[in-house]
Amino acid sequence: MNTAAIILAAGFSSRMGTDKALLDLGGKPVIKRIVSSYQAVGIERILVVTGQNHAALRQLQLQAVLLKNPVPENGMFSSIQAGVALLEPEVDAFFVHPVDTPLVSPETLASLICALQHNPAVDGVIPAYCGRRGHPPLLRSSMKEAAAQYQGGEGLRGLLSVCRTTLHPVADQGVLLGMNTPEQYEDLQQYLVLQ
Repeated sequence: MNTAAIILAAGFSSRMGTDKALLDLGGKPVIKRIVSSYQAVGIERILVVTGQNHAALRQLQLQAVLLKNPVPENGMFSSIQAGVALLEPEVDAFFVHPVDTPLVSPETLASLICALQHNPAVDGVIPAYCGRRGHPPLLRSSMKEAAAQYQGGEGLRGLLSVCRTTLHPVADQGVLLGMNTPEQYEDLQQYLVLQ
């Protein structure tokens, strides 16, 4: 399955107070940690959607394509649409990965790809830890047009609610661990220490 990843890093990080993508987590910037996880499962088509942080992320020399969202003020879904528009026809499926969920393991990513391959009746799979939906969802390329045209509320959650998805149980709490505030960032650092 030819799989791509769209990493959403164009937000203003207003609750964090500093750019989440550039924060150090376990000795490397958050964005590098996420890109490395996708590389570890052999995904080569990695798109990082940037905003006002474009120049700073460019300096990291990521092994990914940087795509600047021209309207980041329109919210996260505008970044998804910008990323989807850049996917090639040969892509079979794509992850949608918010930068504030940086601890998803490569094993989880691989299991989601396997789950989608073995479930042809669905448009996408969503990781779930202890029954709770997490990130990143993996969607078939047939959802590109739906994503491009979607104008409903609730952004990504709204899009997922109108397509056929299934929850895929994983043993990876990282799919739930987000960091939008300094307190949550501290929690993730502690979580890493305990692993």
